[in-house]
Amino acid sequence: MSQAVAASDVPSLEGRLIADKYRVLRLLGSGGMGTVWEGTHETLGTRVAIKFIKPQFAANREARARFAIEARAAAKLQTNHAVHVYDYGLTPEGLPYIVMEFLEGESLSERIIDQGTLEPAEVAQIIVQAARALSKAHAAGVVHRDLKPDNIFLARTDEPVEGLPHVVKLVDFGIAKILEEPAAPGEAPPAMGGPTREGTVIGTPNFMAPEQLAVGGAPGPLTDLWSLGVCAFAAMTGRLAFEGDMLGDIVLKVCAAPLPVPSKVNPNVPQGFDAWFARACARDPARRFQTAEELARSLADVCGLGRLRIATLDEDQVQYVLRPRQDAPPMSSIPPPASMSPRTALLAGLVLGIAMMVGVIGFLAWRERAASPQPGAPSSSVAP
Repeated sequence: MSQAVAASDVPSLEGRLIADKYRVLRLLGSGGMGTVWEGTHETLGTRVAIKFIKPQFAANREARARFAIEARAAAKLQTNHAVHVYDYGLTPEGLPYIVMEFLEGESLSERIIDQGTLEPAEVAQIIVQAARALSKAHAAGVVHRDLKPDNIFLARTDEPVEGLPHVVKLVDFGIAKILEEPAAPGEAPPAMGGPTREGTVIGTPNFMAPEQLAVGGAPGPLTDLWSLGVCAFAAMTGRLAFEGDMLGDIVLKVCAAPLPVPSKVNPNVPQGFDAWFARACARDPARRFQTAEELARSLADVCGLGRLRIATLDEDQVQYVLRPRQDAPPMSSIPPPASMSPRTALLAGLVLGIAMMVGVIGFLAWRERAASPQPGAPSSSVAP
């Protein structure tokens, strides 16, 4: 979390006891409609982060809906790469709150601002971990739809994660879309999640897919993949892919202008990254990577991490990496072994077995023949 900040429009909540078990300690950050505080579980002593709606927005239906969606969306994701939600409720004054895991570290946005460009291998590892969370989210029917470097958090950890001193966490599911789930027998179907009104743009335009900007919101898994591609561009080049002072400028660049070429912004991007970005952010959704796993695996290959299998579902902590030797031929140039039918394999086994038996019998016969005296051969015995 960021350092404690002062906000004139935020009443102090320090010392408050929430839900009879969470003690509010200090203010960590303040956003447009909410604040985040450090807290602790009174009994367990566990550090937590507590997010509140600002009092002036507590009666706003859309703000309350976003809070409920954030809690529900994050709670659906059982992954180490999304912020964990522990509790959700209302204070006695009717102020909604969310209790989440406490994270220390920095956002990808802060890292880019401080460092400029990141090393390709680190960019690939960050995107791979973010893709795991997206794979889980999409499988659970959740679309983040505000994926940007601010919402990719690099949380410090005591143990390195795949060589990095942090673990990637997706945060802020406040405008997530929870796709419609089938209703239980006898129940009315649940409403589509997401406080979207027709004709509105929800999200951060610099990182939104063209179909979201042009149609006024059509979120889906492929729009998240577009956003993840733009995040990779920013980390690799230190610049926004689609910059503009006015919303109209950004929309024009996202929807109509030629796509930026990363190597023209940073000549040191790895070979193949230009083509990867062009596919990740293809304006035709059908021409993009179709899954977060496919997108991440391709970027890992471009950045020299070798071939990966992105763990999903219950394999969240597993990643398999094959690093070929520098002098080894490319894996794609190695022909696969010819396949053999079961009948052919059986015949081959019989032939091999017979050949071995013949060899053994021949060896025994030769040894017996060599041990017996041959006719006409001089005797080795000595006459008395």
